Amino acid sequence: MDPIRMPVAQGGVALPPQVVYPAQQPPPGNLEDDDEGEEGTATDVFASYACKSLSFGQPHPADVSESAGLAMVPLPKATYPLQASLPASLIESGKLSSLQLEGVLYACQRHCTMLPDGNRAGFFLGDGAGIGKGRQISGIILDNWARGRKQHVWVSTSGDLKLDAERDLRDLGVHVKVIDGCQQLDTESRAFGLSKDFKEGVLFVTYSTLIGAARGSKASRLDQIVNWCKGDAFEGVLVLDECHKAKNFLVGDNADNSTKTSKCVIELQRRMPRARVVYASATGVTELGNLAYCERLGLWGKGSPFTDFEGFLNVVSKRGVFFLEMLAMELKRSGAYVSRGLSFAAAEFETINAKLTPQQAAIYDAAAGAWYRIRVKLQKAIEKTRAVRTMQMYWSAHQRFFRQLIVSFKVDVVCEDAQQCLAQVQAPSLLSNGAPSLFPRHFVPHDRLGWTWF
Repeated sequence: MDPIRMPVAQGGVALPPQVVYPAQQPPPGNLEDDDEGEEGTATDVFASYACKSLSFGQPHPADVSESAGLAMVPLPKATYPLQASLPASLIESGKLSSLQLEGVLYACQRHCTMLPDGNRAGFFLGDGAGIGKGRQISGIILDNWARGRKQHVWVSTSGDLKLDAERDLRDLGVHVKVIDGCQQLDTESRAFGLSKDFKEGVLFVTYSTLIGAARGSKASRLDQIVNWCKGDAFEGVLVLDECHKAKNFLVGDNADNSTKTSKCVIELQRRMPRARVVYASATGVTELGNLAYCERLGLWGKGSPFTDFEGFLNVVSKRGVFFLEMLAMELKRSGAYVSRGLSFAAAEFETINAKLTPQQAAIYDAAAGAWYRIRVKLQKAIEKTRAVRTMQMYWSAHQRFFRQLIVSFKVDVVCEDAQQCLAQVQAPSLLSNGAPSLFPRHFVPHDRLGWTWF
């Protein structure tokens, strides 16, 4: 029997041609031969990456690579006039490297496309740590601000990251107001509405804020954000930073078990159809079922082979990891996706022992003694109240406390070594376990070399 060829999308992102064979009939070829040639080296998995689409910009200050599959697919021709909106000094100084300028350009170019369903096309920034997703997001906001769009929304995982967002914007000379979430909107609201200074700028909110429900006469946080953006008239940038937080959206009979975060992220996009959506995450799609929130990629809906995400998932989920790679290649070919990462080809690793000072040793001993006394008291209280789960909470808090205490002991040593690296024009990578607020006060800003947060 002849294979059945599925249609290719006519609008949005075109899917690669797929061949589906009738049930109980395997595809042609000898399956036993598939094992041949599976062994390979690391060079077969990753390939060096160089910015070939731009003729301007300074080189990125680190070696960069991408997957071998993506390396086989070129980005489309760059046609967006990015240089018309960015200051020449910013490009010449290297504050945005050619690699980062490439990400900014293709995001803005992608946002010029309207999908067949009436929504503006989105862009997926899948760069790994060290490439500078924050800088690229700031560059996208700068381009839109220069073109007259004065309202933007930046959604991230933690309120502490607002400082990083402000730093990235300031480094590019973008001195716009970064509003500290819906709470600051509440504070600045007057009898006649929001004060003038807070009607423009970058509204920085967290995913936990996004799911805040309505309270009494007050609107939900989602409604508050949409109202600040003026609803479907909003044409600013909607940044979904660390967007993998919205991945747990379920379809079919399990739809009710979807997380509030995933539902709110999808609703936010639907209520602002002209928003310039940027999905930013190095781990945005670990499996096809986690793609539901990426509605602006044009993989399903009007003009595509699939009417909705459930139909898309039912067809492609059986193709496994291989299809994910094919999907990423097609998205890159259409200019909707980039994914670069630091190359460790010439990386050097060294283990540094952080010796405790007498003061730090005394602090540790005092803390250990305090926690011991608390445990003794708790055990006596449990004998009287039979609150058996109390010790679980105790050990959980105990572990978090000593983990943070030990990390704090290492900060001075790490910062000293990092400063030495900067003095030698090297780019240190700091593994902070999501606690960047521990470090910034120790560091002197550097023109070209930034920090890598894992």
